[in-house]
Amino acid sequence: MAPTAGSPSATAGPPAAKAQRRGTYKQQSRAYPRGVCLDFRKLGGLSLLSYIDHHGVPVRSDAPLHELAVAVARHFEAADVDEEECIGGFLERLEKGPTAPTDYTFRTAYFDGRGPPVSVRKRRRTKWAARPGEQVAAKVTRTDENGSWILAVVQRYYADTDTYDVQDEDDTSKLIRLPWSHVMRLSTGTEGRFHRSTDCMAIFPETTSFYRAKVSKNPIWKLDKSGPIVKEIIVKFEDDEDAQGRTPHRRVPSRYVIPLPADYFYDEADDVDLVPPTAK
Repeated sequence: MAPTAGSPSATAGPPAAKAQRRGTYKQQSRAYPRGVCLDFRKLGGLSLLSYIDHHGVPVRSDAPLHELAVAVARHFEAADVDEEECIGGFLERLEKGPTAPTDYTFRTAYFDGRGPPVSVRKRRRTKWAARPGEQVAAKVTRTDENGSWILAVVQRYYADTDTYDVQDEDDTSKLIRLPWSHVMRLSTGTEGRFHRSTDCMAIFPETTSFYRAKVSKNPIWKLDKSGPIVKEIIVKFEDDEDAQGRTPHRRVPSRYVIPLPADYFYDEADDVDLVPPTAK
């Protein structure tokens, strides 16, 4: 999968890496710029850090919330923004979903040839982690056999260890501790992720387990009160042939159709530094 927006600093040397979060930090006034009408001080820490990571804004590693807001405001004030391109990028993000990579995201992201550091990765996982009470797909076996992903409910997410406590929808008597890579958030029906012939996993009718399948017809968009939405997806499941050897089309609520794990999770082991060793 393509890397998500943002990357670490281009500044050389371990001491400098500890003294900064992004880019090359320079001492600046901590006064909020008067020319910025938006008040970034009202944003939460994760939102500010998302902006900082995406644009490579240089800040101290131990900068307090007010200093982060000032750094974001100064970067915003100096940015040369193409309004039409910005609106187009916003609409593209609405269509594909908040976690999906977009062309606009790639064009505007700061990137110096190095993979994002552990701190940035952990922040992104925390930001998009499933919330308590949310239904998710959870992998509860150590193998990749068909049906190893089940419908579950999140009880808690531990940001320090990137793990979840979940409960099986069919057995709420015990908690299951899982790593973040064994939990997928479900679809809202607005992402537009699936098209005909897309490989996926879906809940087989009258079960709570996800099985490998292929989208057999292009989804039909319908207008809901919140906007365009796909309410159901027609798929063909693997190993679902009838007595005549034909595989039936089955309708599955779009909420219960998910990507294959390889298409959902970003493999951090694939991150490599593109900067020559002599430049580090």
